[in-house]
Amino acid sequence: MMYENAPAETAKKSSFKESLIAIPGTIDSKMPTMDKSLDRYFDAHMSAVISEWGLITMHTLDDLDDRLEMVTTEIRNLERGRDEIEKRAAALDAGIRELEAQ
Repeated sequence: MMYENAPAETAKKSSFKESLIAIPGTIDSKMPTMDKSLDRYFDAHMSAVISEWGLITMHTLDDLDDRLEMVTTEIRNLERGRDEIEKRAAALDAGIRELEAQ
């Protein structure tokens, strides 16, 4: 008979323990705090805050990343073109020297 009561007592202790663990969350959810007030303010006015403070959004960062990639590609293309122009200028310079030597 003694053993039959043990599981019920364990269940009660577990339930009591869970209720103790939940107390800080319950109290926290009911207590007004400055953090909660600020969170509500920022949630309601986030776009104005971003604009006023000049903050960067993920959209802006993604746009900057895309622009950087395009500029990097363009720079590589210009560098390839520069090498070709330098070769042509060297060939022209060599041709001019050859003509001047005659």
